[in-house]
Amino acid sequence: MTLRPEARTAARLKRIKLVLMDVDGTLVTSDSATFSRVVDQLRRLKGIGVNFSIATGRTINGVAPIIQQMEDVGAKLPPMITYNGAVVALGEKPLVLKIKTIERGAFSELVKRCRVAGVSPLAYACTATPFGVLQETTYSEGADGATTEFNGSLVRRVDDLLRIEDDIVAVLIRRPAGPAGDALLADLTDRFGRVLRITTSGGPYIEICHPLGNKRNAMVELAQMLRIEAEDVMAIGDNFNDLEMIEGAGVGVAVANSPELVKAAATLVCSQGGANGVVEALRVLMRVIRTEKALSGALARAI
Repeated sequence: MTLRPEARTAARLKRIKLVLMDVDGTLVTSDSATFSRVVDQLRRLKGIGVNFSIATGRTINGVAPIIQQMEDVGAKLPPMITYNGAVVALGEKPLVLKIKTIERGAFSELVKRCRVAGVSPLAYACTATPFGVLQETTYSEGADGATTEFNGSLVRRVDDLLRIEDDIVAVLIRRPAGPAGDALLADLTDRFGRVLRITTSGGPYIEICHPLGNKRNAMVELAQMLRIEAEDVMAIGDNFNDLEMIEGAGVGVAVANSPELVKAAATLVCSQGGANGVVEALRVLMRVIRTEKALSGALARAI
């Protein structure tokens, strides 16, 4: 099925200069052939002045394989959004450009609440050395510390998370199955919703960061870096951590596997899920921009 945007949506599509894509559940649900089709569409769009980047809950190192896949076929990324919006970084170096860390008191109370609930949080630290070298570490004081690597970063087991000196940019909590997980999410949201951003992305974790650390705010920061406006951005996602970004973009796109709440916030809802939905949305964008350029060219020749 081909998406056919209404006139008001087509007018928004005409001004798009940047495509922002979520990764998990959106871009990496694809096989190699579908991923190649995504990249092919992105390269064609770049040829007519539309750039692209990634907005993900992953760490910078965690998204490195995706960046490498794109660079292998000649697709270079501008700055990207990581940690669900808590960090805007340049992946090529890598280099942190914007960062929002969790306030120490809020982090302390969150860890204490996790202990009462019997869950073991993972705490992300993202810092740069005086020489500009990126350091990402995942801290754990619980059972999750048994592994040595998580989401592209080293896992460091500590006796007490509250003694960590590094600034924390995000916390992950493995969500218990069934009603217990729903109850934990509701409890944390009720207790910390005013001082922390608490969300999920469809995986087994509750994802927590600075209250302003969401993809929408990071999208605005990224747009400013590129000297464009949020209205010039098409944002494509699939889950609750993409919600603000989809609402705030010039054109927000929900792929078919998105929850109904996310679809309701979108300008366009794809008929296909994952990367196939991404291809669908990019083709719509390409068609509208090419039609507009053709009409403009015909008008110029007529004058």
